[in-house]
Amino acid sequence: MRLGGLEIALIVVAIVLIFGVGKLGQLGGALGKSIREFRREKDKADEPASSAESRSERTVGQLETKTSKEKFCPNCGEKMSGSARFCMSCGAKVEN
Repeated sequence: MRLGGLEIALIVVAIVLIFGVGKLGQLGGALGKSIREFRREKDKADEPASSAESRSERTVGQLETKTSKEKFCPNCGEKMSGSARFCMSCGAKVEN
């Protein structure tokens, strides 16, 4: 199914009739704002992956260091309290 010039013109006329000439600018602005917000959220979702990679690069000594008040998650390497049973960062179960 291909759209010719006449079909496209009819679609544009229908949009103008439905939304009005004054609303087309607002409609375009709202569409642009939605696309920007989507891209921003997508970029935020990509950032934690890079921080997880940096956590995995920690030395074995940091992961094995345990004191009575704090310890490190064996899965992601985040610092945890000594009494924690689950990592607050990745949710992994930690054996005491």
